Amino acid sequence: MPSSNQRIQIIRRTYYDSVTLMLVAKELLKTEGVSVASLSMGTEANYKIMGSGGFDLGGVDATPNDLIIAVKTDAPEGEREALLEGALEKAKEYLANPPGRKADSGGDYRPKSLDGALSILPDANLALISVAGKYAGGVAVDCIARGLNVMLYSDNVPVEKEVEIKKAAAEKGLLVMGPDCGTSIIRGVAMGMANACPTGPVSIVAAAGTGLQEVHVQLARRGVGVLHGIGTGGRDVRREVGGIMCLQAVNALLADDEVEVLTVLGKPPAPEVEQKILQTVKAGKKPAVLGFIGGEAKGDSDGVFICRELEETAAVAAALAKGEDGARARENLFRDYESLRQRAETIGRRKGFLRGLYSGGTLCYEGQLIARDILGPIRSNTPLEKEMKLEDSLRSEQHSMVDYGEDEFTQGRLHPMIDVSLRAERIYEEAKDPEVGVILFDVVLGYGCNDNPAAGLAEGIRKARSAAGDRIAFVASICGVDTDPQNASEQRRILEELDVHVCESNARAARLAAMILEG
Repeated sequence: MPSSNQRIQIIRRTYYDSVTLMLVAKELLKTEGVSVASLSMGTEANYKIMGSGGFDLGGVDATPNDLIIAVKTDAPEGEREALLEGALEKAKEYLANPPGRKADSGGDYRPKSLDGALSILPDANLALISVAGKYAGGVAVDCIARGLNVMLYSDNVPVEKEVEIKKAAAEKGLLVMGPDCGTSIIRGVAMGMANACPTGPVSIVAAAGTGLQEVHVQLARRGVGVLHGIGTGGRDVRREVGGIMCLQAVNALLADDEVEVLTVLGKPPAPEVEQKILQTVKAGKKPAVLGFIGGEAKGDSDGVFICRELEETAAVAAALAKGEDGARARENLFRDYESLRQRAETIGRRKGFLRGLYSGGTLCYEGQLIARDILGPIRSNTPLEKEMKLEDSLRSEQHSMVDYGEDEFTQGRLHPMIDVSLRAERIYEEAKDPEVGVILFDVVLGYGCNDNPAAGLAEGIRKARSAAGDRIAFVASICGVDTDPQNASEQRRILEELDVHVCESNARAARLAAMILEG
């Protein structure tokens, strides 16, 4: 009987952070003969990801509290057993002493508790929390009790806990950014996944991490900087939470004389929450742009501009900051978009379906909104309409876009803006489908993101080219600037050398991708 080309080992009730798991998997892949290496917690989504990667999971009974180590080999049959067993042992050695992690020199005191941190920073007024979601809420409650504003980077925090945290903070006049807040900017200083853009007169309240990044970048490209970017977490503007922190942040920025233009953005809020925010912004009598992507509010009035897309939001806000006409800036932008049709003709029309593979949730939502206007219904794991929800996020149907930053993919795994390997593999899998005509993806840069995402995606693109030839057109947007650690121009060069059509914004990329298939 032929020996198996895989080994899977479960380590019960063992948790490692996602960075450690990624580092160990990368190190195992350097071992000659190891073709696939996966270390992940036993969540349902990770089972699906492993299955789609070719692992036979029969008999595997891991829970979300268990660690799964899985390796595959392409070595000859007689060499497999020793190689796979050696890889498993090596994985456990790396877990005990993770590669790439610097040992504590012992020279600096590194507090292991909130009390310890406050003992050396008694004047601190902000805590950034990044622990497993099931513990994060309790830590946030402790911080608020100490009078600290909170940036809650962690995801998978129950919504009931979020409401509890935010109500407690509101009573004390404190801000809670998050949960699942990947980006914030305080007095021009970036926290989390944020870009190296200039400080300036615009401030942003965002129920969207990559939405905040995209507007931040688009403002910078127009020569306008940002003073504050308050991320509230996407659920804040839903009915269950009621916009508690969005409204608190809006009021704080309206009262700040250094803020000349206020921008509020995100996915569509609950209608009653959107109206509260709109009324609060109008009452502030400050030039403002409301950019809820596909929201219900319409029509500019009382100095408040209503926008439907992210680049549009930035274009109008930049015009207001320069003392220019916001409506004219919008008209000029949409006139410029018409030139994309000629670019689509030059690239050459394709037949088949559009597949969007996103790391940014708001970028995915915006992409669907734009592509739907050109191609019709778009399916997704985070759809515009419930009936368009994919049955399986790893099995695309017709025109579809998938947000790989959703909680289903990040339990026990790194966010796709850090670990691009899953999307690289999905690019290849989508290209093997003969009905696919265009693959669209985003590349998000900045502090805290992958240090070279274009290079990480390149292997998937090369394999896809090998499988599909010229049948598929690849379209991408880069959310970043040259002053980011990854350098936007260098990322663009890497992609364009692979014949990827790179656009200046997600709105342009989604339009171009759809126009290539149009008609």
